[in-house]
Amino acid sequence: MKRGFLILLFTLSVMVSRADISFQFVPEIYGRNVNGLFNCRIAGAQNSFMGRLTITVSERNAGVICIINTPEFKIYPGANPIPNAAASGARIQFSNSNVGRITAASRAFPQGDYDYCFSLAISGSDNPPVEQCFGYVLAPFAEMNLIDPYNKDNICDKRPLLSWQPLIPAVPGSAYQLVLTEIKTGQSATDALNYNLPLVNQSGILSPVLPYPSISRELENKKRYAWQVTAYKDQTILNRSEIWEFRIDCKDSIRKVDTAASYRDIGDMSGGNFYIADGYLNFSFVNSYNAGPLKYEINSLEQPDKKMKHMPKVNAVSGINKVSINLDEAGGFKDNTYYTLRVWLPDGIVKTLRFLYKELQ
Repeated sequence: MKRGFLILLFTLSVMVSRADISFQFVPEIYGRNVNGLFNCRIAGAQNSFMGRLTITVSERNAGVICIINTPEFKIYPGANPIPNAAASGARIQFSNSNVGRITAASRAFPQGDYDYCFSLAISGSDNPPVEQCFGYVLAPFAEMNLIDPYNKDNICDKRPLLSWQPLIPAVPGSAYQLVLTEIKTGQSATDALNYNLPLVNQSGILSPVLPYPSISRELENKKRYAWQVTAYKDQTILNRSEIWEFRIDCKDSIRKVDTAASYRDIGDMSGGNFYIADGYLNFSFVNSYNAGPLKYEINSLEQPDKKMKHMPKVNAVSGINKVSINLDEAGGFKDNTYYTLRVWLPDGIVKTLRFLYKELQ
């Protein structure tokens, strides 16, 4: 009788624990490859018990892609990561579909509409497994391009405004890290970033723009610099830009003739709103919508009500836009005079840029 009473207590305890168990999983981060599936956490257990985990990944059109079965492992009260021994000892079965074969070869899930289902079977219990599914439409991250300073550009700003394309699709809670370092003689930009002590190594950046930090030593004339931006969430890297380089050359960069030189990002002008337009006004922005005409106007600060006429038509494309307007050709601009550019972005937001016009000589 006593033994039966103890068994009953154990059974009731397991049932109570089962009712509180849940899974913690972020598909937009960890649902991109097979290894990421093991970043699931099992939470809510009120007492310790043994269990086996089954992970099933399905795609709406292709059906089941893979099934993962772990060996038995112990679950403790609180939030439990999947133990390394259980992950390394797991048995993975891939389907014979095209998507299953692609995933088996690359260990990465291609673009699709996925369901990630977790099922925990409690050892020694006749109760059905605890199950929970997460749905996510997986799309590959767009290339995260740097914008300004442009690659191999010469600039005269020793504390430049650094800007780049945002993470697309966006991941809630993600941030950026920017690393900038000097390129020594004989080094490539990649070698400089890998081996040199960075002048800027700032993480926790929430917007795709960073005014040069005031605590960092200003950049030096005639020197080359390399920089790169990484998007991450928690400890997971989501995307990373190419490594670009630029050169500080104040004597040569004050009066430029090269129309493809530096493009000022108007997506976010916090931290600086000044630009020198040497004959050409170059600016860039990201359009996440369909292509179409871009509405803009330029006004003189001396006569704010006077809108500059004969401006060329500009069409916005989907993605990164780099616009170069020949101000000399448009005519009506006065040398060493300040103007404002006002742009209606495709998403309805209006941005302004103040610039100083200089005639080409």
